[in-house]
Amino acid sequence: MTPTLPKLLTRSCSGKHVLLALGALVTLTLSYANGFATLASELDKPQRCTLERSYKMVGYNCANLNLKEIPQSLKSTLEIFDLSFNRIRDLNRQSFTRYPDVKYLYLFENMIQNIEEGTFSELTSLEAIDLSNNALKTIPLEFFRLPLLRNLYVAHNALLDLVQDMDRLQKPIAAPLQVLNLADCWLQRLPNFGIMPDLWQLNISFNPLVELTIDQFAPMCNLKSLDMNGTQTPICACQTITTELTARRTKIVSSNPHCTLLFSSEQSICAQEAEESLVSVAPVRSEYQQCLEVRSSRKRDTEAKTAWFRISMAVLACIVVFSLILYYFHRRNVKNMKRKQNAYGGRYKAPPGGPDTINRVKVPSLHENDDHVSIIENGKCDKLLKDCD
Repeated sequence: MTPTLPKLLTRSCSGKHVLLALGALVTLTLSYANGFATLASELDKPQRCTLERSYKMVGYNCANLNLKEIPQSLKSTLEIFDLSFNRIRDLNRQSFTRYPDVKYLYLFENMIQNIEEGTFSELTSLEAIDLSNNALKTIPLEFFRLPLLRNLYVAHNALLDLVQDMDRLQKPIAAPLQVLNLADCWLQRLPNFGIMPDLWQLNISFNPLVELTIDQFAPMCNLKSLDMNGTQTPICACQTITTELTARRTKIVSSNPHCTLLFSSEQSICAQEAEESLVSVAPVRSEYQQCLEVRSSRKRDTEAKTAWFRISMAVLACIVVFSLILYYFHRRNVKNMKRKQNAYGGRYKAPPGGPDTINRVKVPSLHENDDHVSIIENGKCDKLLKDCD
């Protein structure tokens, strides 16, 4: 008869070793149990989009669900749409037709390669989109025609066709871009986006950018933050960019020490290159002035609208105050009239003959005053006698 496991342990080991073996067996059993429990919890995890509300906006969290296409069974009024960490490869015109009100769209960490033209053209309420960490070769040009798009993130994409595509884009762009992230996009030069008077944050870090020059920043007159970490910009170009943008009060982040300090040994070389590039200064300053003019024009329009709004509110307030004053005097007059009517009605007594005898003259009766009647009769007689004579 085959001995059982406890008997074998008893024969071969001492009491202490038996306890250790039993403890190991219990631990192994518990680990398997925990493994099954973890597997059960993963199976119980909901594999569908969850409805969430943030900042009084309706949103759906569809992240990390292994989706291969855009779900079409959600509420059409959603404003926040998180589709990150999925397996989406292609986007077409029908992808977001059901969701025209989306404002914040997150598509990072997918496998997006192809985007059909017109996919985002109907998203006129879109304010921010993140397409980082995908397989894009360019940015859909329709992004730059969206009227409310402020934040655009396309970092960690091999945008090899972007420079060529931006050259054929109609300028100035309509999108009021404020934040643009182009980090690690294999760019050798900054694409020509045209005048962008609202752009204040630009990230071009970890790009080769061997052709980066100061004139490429001329259309960005409101630039407040520039990230140039990991770029391969030549020394003089980098120093010129740093000097010019620092004068515009732009904060520059750069890991290249040659971009932050101008060494004496490099002054003559960079000065010579600056003299050779004076020919291109005129168009650079022209684009910069155009950008400033656009900003000043927008500022004047905003101030004018604010002034008209204040004037309208002041006129409305005057009308309301005048109406309240008229209403007050009207109510006061009504109360005074009621008070007078009540006071007059308490003292007034109708005449005994009724209301019809108020303005009538009382004719004396013949029996009331005989002397007076006789006088009248004598008078009549005398008059007749005179007429007879």
